[in-house]
Amino acid sequence: MHRKIKVLIIDDDKDILSLLSIKLKKQNFEVETESSPLKALEKISLEKFDVILLDQMMPEIEGLEMLNHIQQLEESPPVIIMTAYGNIKDAVKAIKKGAFDFITKPINFDELKIIIEQAVNLSQLKKEVKELKQIIQADIIAESKQMKSILKRAEQIAPFEINILIQGESGTGKEVLARFIHKKSNRAEKPFVAVNCGAIPHELLESELFGYKKGAFTGANSSKKGLIEEAEGGTFFLDEIGELSLDLQVKLLRVLQENEIQPLGSSRPKKINVRFISATNKNLKDLVKKGKFREDLFYRLNVMPISIPPLRERKEDIIPLSVFFIKKFSLKYNLPEKILSDKAINQLLEYDWPGNVRELEHTIERTVLLSKSPVISNIVEIPSNTKNKKIKPFKEAKEEFEKRYLQNLLDQTNWNISKASRLSKKTRAEIYRLIKKYNLQQ
Repeated sequence: MHRKIKVLIIDDDKDILSLLSIKLKKQNFEVETESSPLKALEKISLEKFDVILLDQMMPEIEGLEMLNHIQQLEESPPVIIMTAYGNIKDAVKAIKKGAFDFITKPINFDELKIIIEQAVNLSQLKKEVKELKQIIQADIIAESKQMKSILKRAEQIAPFEINILIQGESGTGKEVLARFIHKKSNRAEKPFVAVNCGAIPHELLESELFGYKKGAFTGANSSKKGLIEEAEGGTFFLDEIGELSLDLQVKLLRVLQENEIQPLGSSRPKKINVRFISATNKNLKDLVKKGKFREDLFYRLNVMPISIPPLRERKEDIIPLSVFFIKKFSLKYNLPEKILSDKAINQLLEYDWPGNVRELEHTIERTVLLSKSPVISNIVEIPSNTKNKKIKPFKEAKEEFEKRYLQNLLDQTNWNISKASRLSKKTRAEIYRLIKKYNLQQ
C-alpha cells in the first residue's frame, strides 16, 4: 500500500493502548486508540480503518458483541482479536464468527505486524475481487447506436407490467436483455426464472412449467412446484417460445389471461403474480400463418416487441465485448489480464460471428486460456474470410483502422490519456483530436 495502514485499537486498558500505539507507530502504522467500545463504534461509523485490534474482554461490551456490531457496517474492516492465554477458546469462537485472527497477550509485535499486513492484504484482495465481479455482472456492454437505443427502450418499459417479446438470432443475448429488464423493474428483488422451451422434452415441459401434485402420474411420489410458481413476485423468462407445442400454447394463454396456473393432478387453479418475458429466434408471424403458433397467444406475448440485431450488424460492440470477456475469464481462471494486438483486433472485426455474442464469448475464453503471451496476437479458431471481402478505398480503410485502434487503446488504458499517449507514441493533443474526430465516448 502506498499510504500508511490505518489501525484502530480498542481496549479498556489505557496502558496497553499507549504501549500498542507507540510500538505500531514505530513500525510505520497510522494509529488511533479508543478505550470505550461505544465511542469506538461511533468512530468506526465516521472514519475508515484498514484493520481493527479488538480486546476480547471488556466490561462495557465484550469482544464478540463488538465484532458483531463492526460486521454490520457496509464495508467492515478486518478484526484481530487480542486475548489472554486463558481466553483462547473464546478467540477461536470469534474467528468462527468472522474475525481475521487472534493474538495472545503479552503481544509479540513482530508477529502482530505480520498479522496486520496479512489482514489488510486479504481485505484489499477481497475488495478487488468484488470490483471485478461487479465488472462481470455489469449491465449489457453496448457501444453501437442500435444497442444503446435498445437498452434505453428496455429501461423505459422495465417498470411497467407489460409482456415483452425479444426477437433475435441465437446467441445475440436475449436472456441477458431479459435479465437487464428484470433488474430495472420493480420486481428486481424477486426471482428471475428462465426456461428454454426447446431444451426440455415436450412430455416433461408441462409438469416443469406448472408443477404437479403427488400421485398425478407414475413416479410422482411427492408434489413439486412448477417453474412459473418458482418465479412468484418476479419475472418468468420463456426462451425459444416458438418451440412450444400447440397444446401447451393453449395452457400458457390461460395463464396469461387469468394469472393462474393449474398443477398436474390438481382440481383447483392457483393464483400467481409473475411478469412474463418471452424470446424467439424464429419469425412468430410466419409460424402464425402456417398454423404452428396461436395468433391470440402471439398478440398476448407481443405487447412490447424488442429486436436485437446480430453482432455482424453492430461491429462497434465487438471490441468492447472482447475486452469485457478477457477481464471475465482472466478473473475466472486466475490469469494475468492480456491485451489485444492490432492483428487480433482485425481478426475479431473481419469475422462475421454467425453464433453472435455467445460465439465471441467462447472464442475469447479459449484464446485467454491458450495465449501464452501478455499480448494476444492471434484469435484462436476464427476462419479467415478475407478472400471474399470487398476492397475498400484506402482512406476509408485507414479511418476504420484508426478508429478501432483508438477505441481499443482507450479501453485498455481506461481512458488515461497520458498512458494512451505513451503507448501509442502520439501526443495528448493528437489523442484528443482523434477522440473528437470519431466522436468516441467513455
